Amino acid sequence: MHTHLRTCSLISLIVLSSVVLAGCELFSPPIQPKSRTDTVENDLIEFSRTVLTPIKASQEFTVTVKITAKVDLRVALISESLPEGFQLAEDSHLKTAQLGLAAGATLEHSYTVRASAKAGSFAITGNAIIATSEGTQEPLPLESLIHVK
Repeated sequence: MHTHLRTCSLISLIVLSSVVLAGCELFSPPIQPKSRTDTVENDLIEFSRTVLTPIKASQEFTVTVKITAKVDLRVALISESLPEGFQLAEDSHLKTAQLGLAAGATLEHSYTVRASAKAGSFAITGNAIIATSEGTQEPLPLESLIHVK
């Protein structure tokens, strides 16, 4: 009986320890960011942004934006904005442009960002601005939520 009680106590202790340790960050599985692509489109273009989420506080990551032309474009411009607390890496740019983009062609641009040091949900926003033979078109906005853990 005494041995049985000792065994049950030991098993209870192991189970309780497992539950407590599972709640500790030290023993939590590492954050596994996944690539996600957000896309908007109209009759003239498809505008997309690929990001990683969730990410760790202060982690560097790459953002890729693309305009794919559905018609011939005279000008294609991408202008991005970062949320407060995010920093653009050296030698990275939030804007890119190209003169002449044929139907079916893609303008692609990547930049590197350091995430906020604070946890939370943040939005990277941007606009695809194009001009066709008929003139400058309305900007096409796109927002991508980033979760910082």
